Amino acid sequence: MKKNVILKTLAAVSVSAMIMAFGTGCGAQVDYAPSTDTYTVEKQDIENYISVQGKVEGTNVVKVTSEVSARVKELNVEIGSQVKEGDVLCVFDDSDYRSQYDTLKESSEKTDEKLQALHEINQRSLNTAKTDKENALAQAQRAIDRAVSARDSAYKKYDDTLNKINDYYAKYVDYYNAAGEGDMAAADKATEYYQMYKSAQAEYDAMGDQLSSYDTAIQDAKDAYAAAERNADAAIQAANDAINNEKFDTDNSIQEQLDKLQEKIDKCTVKADRSGIVTALNISEGSIPTSESIMTIEDDSQLRINVSINESDILNVKEGQKAVITTTATGEAEFTGTVSRIVNIMSGQVTNSLTGETSGGGYSAEITIDDQDQLLIGMSAKAKIILDEKSDVYAVPYTSIIDNEDGTFSVIVASGTGDNRTAKYVNVEKGLETDFLTEITSTEISDGDLVVTDPEFITEGMALNISGSYYDSVQE
Repeated sequence: MKKNVILKTLAAVSVSAMIMAFGTGCGAQVDYAPSTDTYTVEKQDIENYISVQGKVEGTNVVKVTSEVSARVKELNVEIGSQVKEGDVLCVFDDSDYRSQYDTLKESSEKTDEKLQALHEINQRSLNTAKTDKENALAQAQRAIDRAVSARDSAYKKYDDTLNKINDYYAKYVDYYNAAGEGDMAAADKATEYYQMYKSAQAEYDAMGDQLSSYDTAIQDAKDAYAAAERNADAAIQAANDAINNEKFDTDNSIQEQLDKLQEKIDKCTVKADRSGIVTALNISEGSIPTSESIMTIEDDSQLRINVSINESDILNVKEGQKAVITTTATGEAEFTGTVSRIVNIMSGQVTNSLTGETSGGGYSAEITIDDQDQLLIGMSAKAKIILDEKSDVYAVPYTSIIDNEDGTFSVIVASGTGDNRTAKYVNVEKGLETDFLTEITSTEISDGDLVVTDPEFITEGMALNISGSYYDSVQE
């Protein structure tokens, strides 16, 4: 960025020189042109800014922590080490954790063997219960089938007997009628069929009394089938319950302990979560960490400056504003940056317990550095946050501006050439005002004009004594 000039071609002596001096020689009064400081007008860049300072740091600061309480077996970094994400930073001694893990694992495996044997027994019981059910139901079904078959045979025999009765009785009637007509042989046949009829009737009546027992036998067989099915299902359910209860016999606490020990073993190898540079180290080989944070890694791929902002300036600072940065180490070299974050919360205030007044503290902002070659984390830095700026404009020292009673503004130009200079009032319009310079937006002044820097006591047309010497003062 181009440096702004505050005072250029500034003719010296005192601004407080007298407007008119009186000679003492011979008692004669002599007119005297005052020596006057002037500023040479030229196009330049001006800016309004606030000055802040801070330390160069990484944009992402990560504190590497560890919950492991063990000695550092291996330390692979030191302060200033450059690391990449995934690099092993250090390794803690995990021998105690591994010994505990192996002992508990052996015990767990024996328990698992017992549980596996129990599971096999339960599974066999389940398979047997299922087979027993199939066999019991098949047997019960055969009993039902036999009862149905016996009933059907009984009813068929009952029906057949009824048919015999009807047949015997019809033949008896035929032979009986024939005997009545004098056929003596028919009489004997009638007697024979009548006896057969009576015998069949007696058998039929006896069979009728027994038919209900066949229906009862069928119902009993069906009831036996249902009972066998219930008993088999109960046995199967019991076997299933035994298998389901196995998970409650498992000692989950052992597995939980194993998981926690494995987690501790894994944590004994500490890896970098992100790339960066080690800026703090709180452990050494052979030591046991005394704090949760064992080291700090800062991402140096993008540097920043954390700065404090006064309360009077905080409302003027906006994200995206440009900043110009210098460091003690790099001398006058300037680096550009951008305000990337503003913390609008007052911090660090101290309250007087007697008066209730607060003092100290301030707001803060982060400046992200654009070009960071040569810059290192930890360097002391100063920054100018550019609040407003104008390029290639005319500007004069703010002390040159005269506030007129009618609200307008003027400057005094040293008119003329060489040593023959007189004061000339020129009305102007102001633009951007900075701590040192004020922009002139009107066209009444031009390149090379000499503007009086301290116009007090200077009047229109007054002769001016402009020194030929000059010096440059560079805005810091």
